[in-house]
Amino acid sequence: MDDFISISLLSLAMLVGCYVAGIIPLAVNFSEERLKLVTVLGAGLLCGTALAVIVPEGVHALYEDILEGFENNRQSEGLHAKGRRHLGIFSS
Repeated sequence: MDDFISISLLSLAMLVGCYVAGIIPLAVNFSEERLKLVTVLGAGLLCGTALAVIVPEGVHALYEDILEGFENNRQSEGLHAKGRRHLGIFSS
């Protein structure tokens, strides 16, 4: 549930920030220089928020794969060791 709240808050922040950045040029007359600045601000907010969600999710997925591989190797080695003991083969 905590992950859901976290992603919901990030999504809400992205929605509000991008909406405000998109409305500002319509509500206020800016020079071309200021308009570029507001556009860059909105694009940066969108990309930054997306990366704040995507990068941690990717790291989490990679970490889970590594742990699952480690667990599978440990279980596999345990089964092989039991089989060697059963056959009378011992390793150091």
